[in-house]
Amino acid sequence: MKISKLLFIFILITCFSNSYSQSTIFKINDFTVYQKIHKKIAIIPIDITVDSKSMPRDLTVSDLNKLHEGESMFLQDYFFAVNLNENQNEKLSVEIQDVRKTNNLLEKNNVNFFNISKISKEDLAKFCEVDALVVVFFYKSNQIVNEKPRNTLDSRVAIFDKNGKLLWEYYDTIFASSDKNALYLEKFILEKAAKKLPYRDEIKEVKIK
Repeated sequence: MKISKLLFIFILITCFSNSYSQSTIFKINDFTVYQKIHKKIAIIPIDITVDSKSMPRDLTVSDLNKLHEGESMFLQDYFFAVNLNENQNEKLSVEIQDVRKTNNLLEKNNVNFFNISKISKEDLAKFCEVDALVVVFFYKSNQIVNEKPRNTLDSRVAIFDKNGKLLWEYYDTIFASSDKNALYLEKFILEKAAKKLPYRDEIKEVKIK
């Protein structure tokens, strides 16, 4: 029995030393009001930024942007698929628009990975023909912790109403050992975020005072 407990503690310490995260969630008090009227939401291409000090020396900014464009589309599709899979256990109260349709609608309005951050949330929702947007931001960097290199991923997953109002956001920062690459961490964050989307909450009647 003592051996089992020691083994459990060892595994716990090992896992914690390899990676750990810090997360916070914000949701407006009357989210249920929006949840009732929202029928369709869209996951837009994911915004990815890397700390300039962490950039590989053999890559130019242009090369890195092209890599991030492909990574953004892959993760957008991955987040869409993860949410569909989560629906098998706990259904969303809204429909998530197929990301291929979302991207086609954005392309028709001359919106792409390189300029999407400059477009207002109201216009993006209008272009995508949805009631709300799911917006994801990743910031990647490398740090030295206890004289060991650590991959750090700061993330923000937010929901904006079609009128541009922030309804919900989920912040998470992961610190992981150098053997965990950024893509692994990004997918891990998206899997966590899919479980926390507020559209999975039961809709309760809001009492009017």
